[in-house]
Formats: sequence, structure tokens, C-alpha cells
Amino acid sequence: MENIFINFFPFAKEAAEHLKDLEIDINTLPLDFPASFKEAFERLKNLIESSNLPEEIDTSLTSSEVLVYAIMRVFIELLDEDLLRNRFGEAFSKRTEKILLSQSSQEKNFLIKLALNTFNWQIKEETYTGVRKFEWQMQFNNFLEVAPSFIANDWKLINQEMHDGCVSLTKAKLIRLLAEKTKLYISKRKISREEIPEVSESYNSYLSELKSRVGVLRKNFQTQEVYSDEIMQTAYPPCIKFVLNKTEKGENLAHSERLFLTFFLLNIGTSIDEVMKIFATQPDFKEEMTRYQVEFAAGKKGSGTKYKPFGCAKLISFGLCKKELDQTDLCLKGKVFINKDLKNPIQYYRNRIYDLKKERKLN
Repeated sequence: MENIFINFFPFAKEAAEHLKDLEIDINTLPLDFPASFKEAFERLKNLIESSNLPEEIDTSLTSSEVLVYAIMRVFIELLDEDLLRNRFGEAFSKRTEKILLSQSSQEKNFLIKLALNTFNWQIKEETYTGVRKFEWQMQFNNFLEVAPSFIANDWKLINQEMHDGCVSLTKAKLIRLLAEKTKLYISKRKISREEIPEVSESYNSYLSELKSRVGVLRKNFQTQEVYSDEIMQTAYPPCIKFVLNKTEKGENLAHSERLFLTFFLLNIGTSIDEVMKIFATQPDFKEEMTRYQVEFAAGKKGSGTKYKPFGCAKLISFGLCKKELDQTDLCLKGKVFINKDLKNPIQYYRNRIYDLKKERKLN
């Protein structure tokens, strides 16, 4: 059982303890474990290309899953690329969710073990019987570590059933929380450059190829025409800049963030293909589905209605208003074009375009 667990969840505390017992020397990894080293390299190449991990997981006693994970982490830390780090976290998040949903006979032990030992979460089986049927309880402070990243109202603390400081959860919601925590746990574990040891030259060719592939990925997926005009980029409101910054880092956007970004860009004249390039950086990017959704938002599919971007009031309710990041006084004063109330980010954008063009003419 322990062997199965650490191979399913190689980021878990038990897996780290298993690695310590192996007394690995990072400099001699390519020579001591050539097969695992090559496998880690191949998986990272595939992660860069497709955002996926192998579906089949070897849980045998001779499995190298834990070692392969550790070597992948070494590569990522040496490369120090947030785009790759976030893809790595997202991929293991999806794999964790899939495993926990499929392991019906062992999932209870896996849930408790992962939550308690690795994430330090306090969960227990539900004992309270209310109007709805719940199977688990979680301390509210643990719930709040992850739930705010789900902007939907269904995840707001005020909409949860609580008893004695614990949030009542269905099994599916608990698994979703654990999957999201997995992503944060992996993608936010960044080792400082000072702590990373010097590695042998045997790493060079592998690192060079991975760095080159990440560079190609970044170049292909960065929005070219949207960012080509300096005025357009400078004129974006802080809420849009915040979401775009997440896409540049390869961070997965919430559903509301994707809708907001799509509606805004389409309404300022950005083409469907340009919007697609932005979403191609997403770890869970699926081209066919994304294109359909963007075309639907543009009025090219479905009813033919072109959707307008969210207004400021809705952005506030979604937690997407970022007026504190504004480097102008438009958001703070809430006024555009001298005395008109600021009600949506399009107004902000048009006002900034006007101001910037005016400044250039004066100069």
C-alpha cells in the first residue's frame, strides 16, 4: 500500500522520506540512474509540448516514479522557468484528481494520508446529518487555503454548510480541493538560486534542449499583435494586466478570468487567432474546445451575439478588480474623460488610449 501511495503521489511527504533513504547525489544522477534520468527528461519534453503526464503509472516495488519526479523537479529548478513550473503543478493536479476519483477501494486512506501528512489539513469523515448529504469535514482555515482560487459562488465560505468550525464537503469537492492544493504545493515550491548546487557537465545538453523548447513555447504562445503596439499594452486596465500576467507565467485561469479576458480582448478588436495564442499558454489548453468558446463569445457561433466585457461591479464581485495596482488615478477616482463615471474596463482602456496619444503628440 505504501509503495502504491508514493508512486501515485511522488510529491507527498512519504515520497520525500523514501528519497532520503536512497542517499541520492544530484551530481551523479545521470550516471547512477540513467534510465530514470532519461525518463524524466522525456516527460518534461512531453509536458512542454502537450501539458500532459503519462496516463499509466507504475506502482510496482521496482517502480522509479518517485525518482523520476525528483529528477524532473531538479531540471525545473535548474531552468527556473515559471511557465514550466506551473505546467508541472497543473499536470500533477489533474493526475491527483483522476487517481482519487478512480481508487474507490483505497481512496479514503489516500485522502486522509495526503491531506494530513503532506498538506497538514485537518479532515475527518462527516458525522453531522443535515438537509444535504456530506461525507467529509474540513477545518475552515484549511478550506480557505484553496477555495478562493475558485471564483464561483459555490466555493465561497459564506455558501458552505459549517459546524464547529468545519466545512461540510462532498467527496467530489474534497478531491477537487486536494487537487488544487497539489497544484499550489508543487508550483509554489521554488528553491532560491543560492540553495541550488552546482551540477556536473552531464546535465548541460539536457538543460540546453529543455531551455530551447521552453523558449520556442514562449515565443509561439506570446501574443504578438496584441502586445506589438506599446500604446495598447500601456492602456490595459490593471484587472486585464493582472490576468494577462498570469497567462504569461503559464498559470491556469479561473473560468471567470477566461471569460473576462476573452470578452475584453474581442471588444477592443483583438482577432480570434490572437486570443487563441494567449490561451495556448494554459496548462489545460485544448485547441478545438477553446476555439469554439472564443468564436461563440465573438458571435461567430450559437446565437450570433457578441458578448460585452464584465463591468466593474461584476469584477468586484468576482474578486477581479485590481484598482490597487493602477498606476494612474482613473480607477481610484472612478472617473474617465474628466467627469464620467468609470463603470467598465473598456472605458478605462479608451481613456488611456486617448491620453497616451495626446501625450505623444505633445512630445
